[in-house]
Amino acid sequence: MRAFGCFLCFALLAAAIPATLAQNNVLVLIGSSSVKDTHSQFFDDLRAASFNVDIKSVKDKSLKLKEYDTFLYDSLVLFAPKASNFGGDVSNQAILDFVDSGKNLLLAASPDASDNIRSLALECGVELDDKGATVYDHFSHQAADGADDPTLVATTAVVESSAIFGSNQPKAPVLFQGAAATVPSSSELAIVALSGEPTAYSADPSKASPDPPALPVGGGAALVTLVQARNNARVLVSGSLELFSNAAFDASVKIAASGKSYPKSGNKDFAVSAALWTLGERGVLSIGELQHHLVTSPDVTPTSYRVNDDVEVALDVQLVEGGKKTPYKADDLQISFVMLDPYIRQLMTHDSNGRFSLKFKVPDVYGVFKYVIDYKHLGYSYINLQNVVPVRPFKHDEYERFLLPAYPYYVSVLSTMVAFFMLGFVYLYSK
Repeated sequence: MRAFGCFLCFALLAAAIPATLAQNNVLVLIGSSSVKDTHSQFFDDLRAASFNVDIKSVKDKSLKLKEYDTFLYDSLVLFAPKASNFGGDVSNQAILDFVDSGKNLLLAASPDASDNIRSLALECGVELDDKGATVYDHFSHQAADGADDPTLVATTAVVESSAIFGSNQPKAPVLFQGAAATVPSSSELAIVALSGEPTAYSADPSKASPDPPALPVGGGAALVTLVQARNNARVLVSGSLELFSNAAFDASVKIAASGKSYPKSGNKDFAVSAALWTLGERGVLSIGELQHHLVTSPDVTPTSYRVNDDVEVALDVQLVEGGKKTPYKADDLQISFVMLDPYIRQLMTHDSNGRFSLKFKVPDVYGVFKYVIDYKHLGYSYINLQNVVPVRPFKHDEYERFLLPAYPYYVSVLSTMVAFFMLGFVYLYSK
């Protein structure tokens, strides 16, 4: 009976706590129920990538991202550019806390995006253009099927990154209709994944254009921006919701100025690949524990080193894509041995099995050192490791009995003794 009671309590507890619990749960908030149909291909592609996609209205009063201090979802997709507020317990601050915890966010905006959405994008380091401003391109825009809309731009300015796109780097122009954004050139966390052609510009048709233009032009118009926070949370900010639509996925493309045609746009390859990267399916590096030891004692991790010791340091790095781990291969993983300033900074070599290592001699300086790895490679998650190791001088009984630099002094003492005995011999026994 007691066993049955325990089982019943466990069953009730399991029913009370939603199973958040499986990985790859994605909450999609939509501003209109029609988005389910107009963007169905995008949602189907996420499901095909083993994501559990939960689509809800942005006004749903039961919305919540967290329950019992546990997040219910791993990623959030906001397809509601005009949402001035959210239902339930969801708010801008709740979304920012969601990202601060290491979760992911995909945000689609528009020229008439609400202040709420603009503020959220700005908190992520992406400043959308003024309300009403739209991207125009009178040369590189869609002209297929008799269309002649300069706001439906066709751009091939896509960042080249195998970490983001893999083998699906878009080969056809991407159709974009929406707002541009500004990303500071000094930003270390943001990647402009899609930008305008040199002939593109952003303007509000209801206002006179200033001279020089105040809004971004050409490559300075960030159409889609990827942000990877320092905690490896990922954010995608798109100035267009239509970029993810079925119509954009299936559209053929004809460039107005050149007349060059493509049977299908690059939207599907671009949007799905960028979304998979944002949701943590690509470019994720999994690391093991930083290992270090004396070259002569590979099985023992010392608590300290002695100056001039020969040391080896190693780190296992795996690339996780689609839930599968493969050895990470790179020639730019660097490690530093630092005490205020780096005394050693060298590249680590890999064995093609994901193990990176370096052998070096400890500097002839004692103090508190630390290993530092601060690895940032375009499209891959960051590696930031520190490991403190003290370095001591020689003990009094560890110095060599005879030092090579002292040999001239040894010779001078011996020569003085020999000369003294020779002089005494000559003085005593010569006539």
